[in-house]
Amino acid sequence: MKKKKTIVKAIKCEEAVARLNDFLGNYLKGKSREELLKHISECNACMKKFEFEQLLKSKVHQLAATGDNAMKEKIEKLIASL
Repeated sequence: MKKKKTIVKAIKCEEAVARLNDFLGNYLKGKSREELLKHISECNACMKKFEFEQLLKSKVHQLAATGDNAMKEKIEKLIASL
């Protein structure tokens, strides 16, 4: 019995970037996740954005874990200003 090959739709950079936070938060599922993974594996610019967002999220979590409230407030102000 042959396995059915899944066709993954191509998405544009704008759509890929819009999905990054959902992906990093593990909220992106199914075809949407597959489409994003395919796109960032083929698009160097989006891969760099993904790597940056992933590193940023990791650093923010590390800082939050230190209990440094002054730094946490500074980060929250920066985010709010965006």
